[in-house]
Amino acid sequence: MKKLFALLLAMMLVMNLTACGGDSSSEQTAAETEAVETEAAEEAISAGEPTEEQLKAVTEAYNQVAILYNDVAVAANENGWMSDEQTAADIKDIGSVLEPVGTALTGDLSALEGADFDSLPDVLMEFAPVLEELAAKVAEPYAAEEGAEEGTTVITDEKLIPLANAVNQVIVVYNDVYALAEENGWLADEQTAAELQAVMGTLTFAQSGLTDDPSKLENVQDFDELANQILSLEGALNEVAERVSVPYEN
Repeated sequence: MKKLFALLLAMMLVMNLTACGGDSSSEQTAAETEAVETEAAEEAISAGEPTEEQLKAVTEAYNQVAILYNDVAVAANENGWMSDEQTAADIKDIGSVLEPVGTALTGDLSALEGADFDSLPDVLMEFAPVLEELAAKVAEPYAAEEGAEEGTTVITDEKLIPLANAVNQVIVVYNDVYALAEENGWLADEQTAAELQAVMGTLTFAQSGLTDDPSKLENVQDFDELANQILSLEGALNEVAERVSVPYEN
């Protein structure tokens, strides 16, 4: 799988499909890559950009692979596989490739500048067997190898699942509120933008600990309490949602 995975990443990089860096700019995390509506993507087409047929083919391939990716990411979180460095790296790398494609299909086609839209659907679909192989692996609870470095905190299923579920639940709400705020111009309001940024900062920290760097969660004494704190953000997001449901007036 490693050779195929490396080849796929190389193909995507050649096509200039590298993801934007920075934790705060990541609006889609391991378990949040959402399927994109073809109709919404088509509205972003302008002269000189991909044809409707090309964009439809890319969207269909992306949606299929994104669903597989979501299933793998959720299962990996629930079964503790994000504590396995290789598995976590594989999932993170696939997510970093899918992210700019999803960004492009939701309105920012510049993320795919220089891409070959005729071959892109086939390249995306090549990730399907890789994800299926990962899915088979993460379907069972992760068992850390003997001889693991002393002092390393291995998050057990009992600790991990409530936190992962809380993060996934609130991220869905955050994405909806952020999209509404952006649509109605509320990101120009400093207070609203700051509130959304603060929520994302908390979610990014927790998600990073679950997917990229478990050491960030080493000092957490009560994972249930952290999960409850994450869930409490949903109430704050609902208040913001009510505010940004109407066009912003400066």
